[in-house]
Amino acid sequence: MSDIISQFFEKDHREIDALLEAVDYRRPQESYETFHEFHMRLERHIHWEEGVLFPAVAQRAPHLEMGPIRVMLSEHEQIRLHKSAALRALKLGEGAGAQYAARTMLSVLADHNAKEERILYPACDSCFSDAEAEALLTKVRAMGPRKAKERQPG
Repeated sequence: MSDIISQFFEKDHREIDALLEAVDYRRPQESYETFHEFHMRLERHIHWEEGVLFPAVAQRAPHLEMGPIRVMLSEHEQIRLHKSAALRALKLGEGAGAQYAARTMLSVLADHNAKEERILYPACDSCFSDAEAEALLTKVRAMGPRKAKERQPG
C-alpha cells in the first residue's frame, strides 16, 4: 500500500494551515486578503474531496461512505459556517469577532484534519493501486477551484 493520496492531501492541509496562521486579527483590513486566500484554498480542498475523492472511495469501499465520509461531510458544513463568519467579520473590520469565529472553526478543523490524516486518507490509499491513485489525483488537479461566487460568504 502506498500513501500517494495521503501525501497529496496532507501537504495541502499544511499549506492551508500556514495561511490561517498568518492572519493577524488585530489588523482585520490588512488580514482580509490572507484569510480570503485561506477561505479559497480550503474550499478548493473540500471540493476535491467531495467532488472526486469521496465518491471514488465510496464506490470501492461503501462502508467508508456510511462512516468516516459521512462524518467528514458534516464537519465540512460546520467548518464552512464558521469560516464564512470569520471572513465576514474581517471584511467589516471586526477583528475580535473574526478571531472568535476562526477559533471556533479551528476547533472543528484541527480534529477533522487529524481524523482524515490518521483514518480516512490511509483507508483511501488502501482502496487504490499506485496507478489508480495517480489517476485520481490527476482528476483532482484538473478540477481547478470551485467558483468563488458559489461559496463566497455574504
